[in-house]
Amino acid sequence: MIITTRLPLIAITAAALFVSTIEARAEERLHVNSGDITVVCPLTVGGSFEAKTKALSGEVGPAPQLAGGLGGALLVKLDTLETGIGLRDHHLRDNYLEVGKGDGYDVATIENIQLDKSDGKSAFRGTLMLHGQKRQVSGTSTIRRRGDGTIHVDAEFPLKVSEFEIPKPTYLGVGVRDEIQVKVAFNASPVSTTASTR
Repeated sequence: MIITTRLPLIAITAAALFVSTIEARAEERLHVNSGDITVVCPLTVGGSFEAKTKALSGEVGPAPQLAGGLGGALLVKLDTLETGIGLRDHHLRDNYLEVGKGDGYDVATIENIQLDKSDGKSAFRGTLMLHGQKRQVSGTSTIRRRGDGTIHVDAEFPLKVSEFEIPKPTYLGVGVRDEIQVKVAFNASPVSTTASTR
């Protein structure tokens, strides 16, 4: 009888420890330790080109306003964007993004990020600061949570170049359509883990 009575108690204790571990992980802030941005630019004559960079940083963590969701902020250095053609890179950075103007132009930030879930497919929302302008953006995301507490996030959203007062991009007489697609991918680790490995 003593063994029979203890079994449910042991099971309840184990379950409580498991839930506590999950909740503790959910409360941790996660530091972006690797990632990349891909901007897909459709051309007016058909086809497209991509501008890419790995200069992505930021943090995500529990969002108080979203039960079970994630929030956070990301920053990307725009002077590192590359399209694969040097002259086009120069035009993109200097003539259109105008990174030389400094604050508000040399980086883009996505703040007030909201992911409805901390694992699986989710809606994506945030405030994008680009070319000195702030606009709301929304799209889709997929979050994959790993057993060691790290996560991988893929997010995608459209934006209209004209809404950020960016001059209409053209290269060798070919223009870029107003709506472009931004793809964000990153890995993030608990801040405590990141700090201990430095």
